[in-house]
Amino acid sequence: MTKNNSYDVIIVGGGVAGSTAGYLLRKLGFKTLIIDKAVFPRDKLCGGFVTLKTLQLDKKNYGEDIESLKKKKIINYITYDYEINYQNTDPVFRNTEYPFVFVNRAVYDDFLLQKAKYVGIEVLEGETIKSIDIDECKVILFDKKSDGTLNKKSKGREFKSDFLIGADGVNSRVRQEFWKKGLFNQKKWNRNLATAVEVYIDRKDLEKGSFLHPIFSVGVINWGFAWVFPNEERIIVGLGGLNRKNKGNFIKAIKNWISQLNLNSKPIKIQGHPVPFGFPKIKPVYNGRVFLIGDAGGFVCPLMGEGLYMAKRTAEFVVTAIYNNLVDKKAIEDSFLWSLEKYIYSEIKAAVKLRFLFFNIGKPFKYKLTRYLVKKIMLPFVELTHGERSFKWLRKKNVNLLELMTPK
Repeated sequence: MTKNNSYDVIIVGGGVAGSTAGYLLRKLGFKTLIIDKAVFPRDKLCGGFVTLKTLQLDKKNYGEDIESLKKKKIINYITYDYEINYQNTDPVFRNTEYPFVFVNRAVYDDFLLQKAKYVGIEVLEGETIKSIDIDECKVILFDKKSDGTLNKKSKGREFKSDFLIGADGVNSRVRQEFWKKGLFNQKKWNRNLATAVEVYIDRKDLEKGSFLHPIFSVGVINWGFAWVFPNEERIIVGLGGLNRKNKGNFIKAIKNWISQLNLNSKPIKIQGHPVPFGFPKIKPVYNGRVFLIGDAGGFVCPLMGEGLYMAKRTAEFVVTAIYNNLVDKKAIEDSFLWSLEKYIYSEIKAAVKLRFLFFNIGKPFKYKLTRYLVKKIMLPFVELTHGERSFKWLRKKNVNLLELMTPK
């Protein structure tokens, strides 16, 4: 192995969490490599809803605000209205003082990866991992034949680092190594998995002036909700819920939801993906050198299913821990876990309790109590986690990495 294959940090996964961590690490002077199985821009199943507190992180870390992101066509739709209903009936309609912002995830994720490349991150795209050694922080990639297929007989290309970050999503290859060492319970992880299914519908196939604001609907799926998210050129219709509460009912449920919205005029391609939607708390750090962030560590809101904010925040936490405690592995681990406990797990625990109240207590009473809980729980939660109150809370409690990057 040559010195060129040695890095301070290797990040597996170039999505939102990986790109954010890579960008910040490089700004702080770390030689960093990002490895991803896809070639960007790549399609990403996601509603593309970006919360206000997530946009604040973009402003803090990249100097990008809503206006600049609109000019660069990263943001493609903004509305100040939203709706919550029960099975698409009797809607509770709200007008807000803060925007609901939507992006195309293929465009947004590529934008963040290009930011990382611009500051000097080395990125390997379209690569397949042969093996990972989390004791040595070593990643081996398959070589490719001249026709682009994998050469499984070769030893592969080896890359080694001081730190390894798993930012490779819900099916994380790095997290698999944690499981092999018995560091977390795979059954508990699987028990808390959800499935999200979505369809894209072009606006040219819709009635003009329809679906101009986001819709959240309960009662369509068990222990989850359905949605319609508007974009400039299309709408994204989807739903998601805990697997164990739905027993393979997702295709039937999405077809019923599409029917409720009167969108059955043309054949629609249904796509799905897993989501860590529960609270399978695992220790997302190994030996003070290997970390799991974003979906790889299960950091997703277990009520709303939103993961962009936690992807970016956990990226900040691991970078802060590495930077501030470079000479002490125990201190790095403690710093990362402390940040998670204070700012992430506390929010997840609260959301789990609200989810139980909303979906479990409301279910026997069906419509009347569920509608009451929509007003008393879901509306305040949306505004707390995505709106102005969360915006102010973030300003008070945020760890500002830009202060570390600025020479004294």
